[in-house]
Amino acid sequence: MRRWVLVTAAVAALAGIGVAVARSKGGTDVGLRRSFEYALFGVPHGPLGRVGARLLARKGSFYRAMAAELDLRPDDALLDVGCGSAGLLVEQASHVSYVAGLDASEIQVEMARRRLADRIAAGTAEIVLGDAAALPWEDGRFSVVASLDTMKFIPDPEAALREMVRVLRPGGRAVVTVSDAANLTVGSTDRSGTLDAWGMWRWSDADARRITEEAGFVDVTVSELPVFSKPLTVRGAKPAPSALEGAPETAPPVEAAVG
Repeated sequence: MRRWVLVTAAVAALAGIGVAVARSKGGTDVGLRRSFEYALFGVPHGPLGRVGARLLARKGSFYRAMAAELDLRPDDALLDVGCGSAGLLVEQASHVSYVAGLDASEIQVEMARRRLADRIAAGTAEIVLGDAAALPWEDGRFSVVASLDTMKFIPDPEAALREMVRVLRPGGRAVVTVSDAANLTVGSTDRSGTLDAWGMWRWSDADARRITEEAGFVDVTVSELPVFSKPLTVRGAKPAPSALEGAPETAPPVEAAVG
């Protein structure tokens, strides 16, 4: 435990040094800051990534808040895009009939597979190393899609949203955090749709709604997830087929005979 505390403190110190250096250089080391953040929390890799993965696993309040938004049911098939170490799937979805997770980090995938080993062996779970913009599942595979603190790091968030719509069943629902609320000052929209100095996307409420609707979601709402960082969160559904769709066509009326 003491060793873990020391490692965490060292990472925090490094982050502080990175910020101080950036300020002293007038922001000329944006690339260095982005590389640091990406290795630690974006797609954890290398020594920094192993520390970051362990820090990210300690987000119980985030998983509880996301589960409350998802309203998970026993008959759901849940996909977590950017599943990390499977915290949401393990801690909040044990009652769900089938769970799947995708992550771009080998470190995270290894951790997730260990935590879900029993369910994977039973055939009720899978964890995949992959790309959120090219999900390796067939159309309509899941009833629910979640994504927590991942979209802000994805190079093409619009493509990822389109893929989420594709793998959802008609009428399926999604809850996705798209950016940290603190990354965009309230009332300032000129930076919306751009990357901040740490390489994370920032979106205004209006733009978050727009890209979600353009991806194919309906009934879209935007608000903050009720956790300390207040990530901007979109909720939406895949359009359900019309009640008339597939119904037999009504035969045209027969004209009354004349005479």
